[in-house]
Amino acid sequence: MNNKFLNKIISILFIFFVVSLNLLGAAFAENPLFEIRAKKVTYTNNNNLIIATGSAEATNEFGKKIFSNEIIYDKKNSTIKTNGDSIYLDNEGNKLLADTFFYDLNSNIIKAKKNVKYIDIAANEFNFSYFEYNENLEYGIGQDFIASLKDESSAESQIAKIDNKKAFTTMQSKNQKGYFNFFKPNVNYYTTCKNLKKSSGSIQERCTDWSITSQKTLHDKNKKMLYHDHAVVRLRNIPVFYTPYFSHPDPSVKRMSGFLPPSTKNFTDLGRTIKTPYFWVIDPNRDLTFTPIFYLDENSIFLSEYRQQNNNSNFYVDSSYSKGYRNLNKIDNDGNLIERTSGSRNHLFFGFTGKYDNLLLVENDLNINIQRISQKNYLKVNQINTEFVKEDASTLKNNIHLNSYTGNKRIELETSIYESLNTDARNTKYNYTIPSITYSNYFRKYNQNINFSNSFVAKNLGGDSNKTNQANSITLTSDEKVYKILDGVSNVFKGTLSNINYYNENIAGDKENFNSDANIIFGLQNAYPLIKYNDNYSKEQILTPKIFSKYTPGEMNKITSNEVINYQDIYSMNRKGSMSNPERGFSVGYGLEYEINKKSTDNEVYMNGKFSAGQVLRNKKLKEMPTNSSLAETKSHFAGEASFYLNNSIKSNNDEQNNFSGNLEDQGIKIDYKYIVTNSLNKILKNDVGLTYLNKKNEFKGVYYETHDLGNEQYIDLNYTRKFDNLLNVSTGIRKNLETQFTESNFIDMYYDSDCLKIGLSLTKKFYKSEDVNTSKNFILSITLKPFGSPVAPNLTSLLTTKK
Repeated sequence: MNNKFLNKIISILFIFFVVSLNLLGAAFAENPLFEIRAKKVTYTNNNNLIIATGSAEATNEFGKKIFSNEIIYDKKNSTIKTNGDSIYLDNEGNKLLADTFFYDLNSNIIKAKKNVKYIDIAANEFNFSYFEYNENLEYGIGQDFIASLKDESSAESQIAKIDNKKAFTTMQSKNQKGYFNFFKPNVNYYTTCKNLKKSSGSIQERCTDWSITSQKTLHDKNKKMLYHDHAVVRLRNIPVFYTPYFSHPDPSVKRMSGFLPPSTKNFTDLGRTIKTPYFWVIDPNRDLTFTPIFYLDENSIFLSEYRQQNNNSNFYVDSSYSKGYRNLNKIDNDGNLIERTSGSRNHLFFGFTGKYDNLLLVENDLNINIQRISQKNYLKVNQINTEFVKEDASTLKNNIHLNSYTGNKRIELETSIYESLNTDARNTKYNYTIPSITYSNYFRKYNQNINFSNSFVAKNLGGDSNKTNQANSITLTSDEKVYKILDGVSNVFKGTLSNINYYNENIAGDKENFNSDANIIFGLQNAYPLIKYNDNYSKEQILTPKIFSKYTPGEMNKITSNEVINYQDIYSMNRKGSMSNPERGFSVGYGLEYEINKKSTDNEVYMNGKFSAGQVLRNKKLKEMPTNSSLAETKSHFAGEASFYLNNSIKSNNDEQNNFSGNLEDQGIKIDYKYIVTNSLNKILKNDVGLTYLNKKNEFKGVYYETHDLGNEQYIDLNYTRKFDNLLNVSTGIRKNLETQFTESNFIDMYYDSDCLKIGLSLTKKFYKSEDVNTSKNFILSITLKPFGSPVAPNLTSLLTTKK
């Protein structure tokens, strides 16, 4: 009985549910699919045709919207037409703009004509003359495709397909069966060059620096890769390279596995080479570059660079291997014998940097370096230059260094071995420190800056020369005290107290065996700054006489170095000495400093000039000081510095009284000068001049260095670059030893450099010569497509040489 009653109840509820659905469906069918709004709305054809004009807007229940000057909504046929400035917004962030739309609501297909622009959720812009989009499939196809992508690359094709489900964009020509023509294929264009002038012309009309033309191009947005069929690389719109298939990452990719551009080079001593690097992304924090270098006349070299970045550390391993020379001896072009040693060649560089908590003190920095080369000229001969290795390295460093600190407290531990590549003599080739331990604590007390340190260092300086030091020192520097009663004269008191216990073995100039010294140094620095301003404070001049008095009791050992005096020595607490062998006696350093500044209306310094000169006086000669420094005499040489800086970009705009902010890279000049003059002022012993001049088209850098009676050196190093309006640059440079009239190197470069392409011609000559290494001359053409990084660099040196 109960079951029958229950069945009746269920039947009644089911009938009620069906009737409710029918009623709901009928009610829903009578409601419009889109809600229409406009300045004027007209209903015709029994309200089945709605014409909205004037800022018309149509919105459905899913949030899709259409805007236009006019919207015609046919409810009976389920279509929407628009006229004038039409915009369609889906509910996923994509936008479609055109002059007219035809929207079939049954098939969910929207057709757009004239001035069509589709903007996806990634802000990529796709322009068409006609575009048809299927909402269900999330797929669109259009004609006369021009794309401006978010990564600032651009593309063009006759037909393009957009598949939002697969995240594909496919570009192709109308006739896919046509034969391929190297000079005029059925073309798609792709380039990463920026449209800096925002030109609406085609890529070909804009004649961008480089582009790829193809019969078909596929952009996989998920993999961030582009795939080209029948691709031609064009430079300045000239076809230069063809491949039936070519793929590469899009410009948004920073790291991706794959081959890097190959290059070829001709070595003076080794012949022609081909380099084919491969980059492998192992993990998000690890990668490897493997680079075989194939020599046509010698054994090949295999290089690898491994890099890893962890949360608190990073390290690298840079290595290479070669079997060595096929021919041990070779005659160069001048008929000279180049002697070569046998055996394999290799190098291994390892570097580690880590940051850790609570090892010794709270914060800890750990550094480890291991550097090894099988033969001293190996890097120079093969011109190996990587991120971590340079061919002109002269010293190899192997060390472990820990820097532990908390606030002003610091503990440093280090063990190191240095290997010189300039000699094979084992008694001078190596020196090492095992170990070096330093503790220091900096604090303020009684208006004094106080630094306490304790150190222990054990060194081998080469061969049987050993030195062990244990030192305790306290250094204090008072706050600057200004005396108003003396019209602004100031003084700073400095003091150093040290106790040194050391053991020397075969150390020239130092006491032998075990010794213990206590040293105390007193110093007092006085200054009297005189400052002058003009009425509006845009110009200031500062003249500062300085006197530095210093006294250290005791006797010192002979210092055998060839160091010369410099301006900083005049006010130094320990001129040219060491902690165990400080400068002794009483001395006074005095000098004069002058500075002038001119400022813009924004208080920026656009002109700065400095000049300084000084001398050290002592009450009696101190023969233990270095002879070349003149600090052994009662009157030292005069030493000084001068500098001048002028930024015309700030100066010129200051004259116009605007708020321009410039820098030396815009236009300006900078001069740095260091000099030494005899105490009788009758001879200049040293000139060291550095000059930099920059404007928007020219860049000049020069160094001139000479010494007399202090080593008799004289050389000049000049570099000049000229920039042209067409992005062409020309650079030239020379380094010459004027004392021996020997040119060490020279070069001339011409290169075109834009945002996405660099083409250069480089002619260089190096005159360095030693075992395994001969003078070299190279003429190289380099082409770098910047999104791909490494350059293609064919060597043209053979064009410079002629057969005898």
